[in-house]
Amino acid sequence: MERKKGILLVSLAAAFLVALICVAAVFFPQGGSGGNAYFVEFGLSDDFYVDGEPISGSERTSLLDEIGALLKEIEDEVSVEKSGSDIARLNAAQAGEEVSVGGHTYAMLRLCKNLYEETGGAFTPALYALSELWGFSPAYEGHYTDSRPEPGEEEIAAALAVSDFENIELRENNVVVKTDGGTKLDLGGIAKGYMSDAAAALVRGKYPGQQLDGILTVMSNSILFGQKRDESAEGGVRGYTMQIDNPRSLTTASGRAAVGVNLTDVAVSTSADTYRFYVWEDKIYKHILDPHTGKPSDNGVISVTALVPLTEGAAYAGAFADALSTAGFCMPLQDALAFYGDMAQKYGVGAVVITSDFRYYVVGNYGILDPSDYSAGDTDVFTRAEVSEAPARVEPCAEERKYIEYVAGLSE
Repeated sequence: MERKKGILLVSLAAAFLVALICVAAVFFPQGGSGGNAYFVEFGLSDDFYVDGEPISGSERTSLLDEIGALLKEIEDEVSVEKSGSDIARLNAAQAGEEVSVGGHTYAMLRLCKNLYEETGGAFTPALYALSELWGFSPAYEGHYTDSRPEPGEEEIAAALAVSDFENIELRENNVVVKTDGGTKLDLGGIAKGYMSDAAAALVRGKYPGQQLDGILTVMSNSILFGQKRDESAEGGVRGYTMQIDNPRSLTTASGRAAVGVNLTDVAVSTSADTYRFYVWEDKIYKHILDPHTGKPSDNGVISVTALVPLTEGAAYAGAFADALSTAGFCMPLQDALAFYGDMAQKYGVGAVVITSDFRYYVVGNYGILDPSDYSAGDTDVFTRAEVSEAPARVEPCAEERKYIEYVAGLSE
């Protein structure tokens, strides 16, 4: 569907402002009656500058305190684990039941509706019934890597039948209604990015109209404000350098898959198959579920890094990057690369897609180097390939099979 450039990133600004923007810290254990523990890891770079001057230690501490409080507020609303959260109440609701939710939950669901449409359904938060079926929900914590056979086809079909985001209606005054009582939500695919956007909005609100240079991180999402201050660089600033982690570092020689250079004013998110997975009969089953099949994604993609520019009014660059880094897992490789190419043209997005044949593909106008090009002492684990060379079907290489054998042994 054609859209004017930037509409996805700005159209929900009003909804975002409804969610109270006040902000918080680095780790927060869950309290209250839920009984479960959660942690939201975040940080602000030590060298954070406002109009070219570093903020003081006390100012940084105060910012972290405010950011921490905001992230806890958001987590309390959207955690699938916490009894009484908006998402827990929505998941327990019957068809037709009106559920009033908080501003953060409603803003995220509105975002998800846009992203669901933008990705052709590859990104959806309505797969929690499938997560439970495949053993990736929080109830299986500590057992995610346990080897196990696939669920039966009838079970998969039944869970898939209720995992339709079209079953979620957003009504006025923050009211949400399910048209199928079996539909369950999990906002984990966008929450980290939304949190980074909320924290970024808080920081900008502290310094309106001023130049910010520094990095804000929330879990695997980062907001790179401005440029890196470096007295040795011309003009005292230079673009950021970002390592793209090697998802097969357990069995290969380098921790880097690639290196991004000269990055400025950009949101970055990485999704990989190294978190919540198991091996069964020499195959990796990822926690990233394909909404088209009802099964763990199986398109040969093992890592996606998405980059979204912080253009003026881009209130949701972090959330957009978070969703895009997931969506590519749920498309055949050629389709995923074409999709990211479309996003690059429309929104200036970039993507680095790593595959199980130990290749990687770069889409968009960002400086991405092989590790050896960045540093002579580094080893290249993955071969950079042209998008036009992408195969219709990715076949795992010998190094990938070696990795699968290794991680399978860890769970025995």
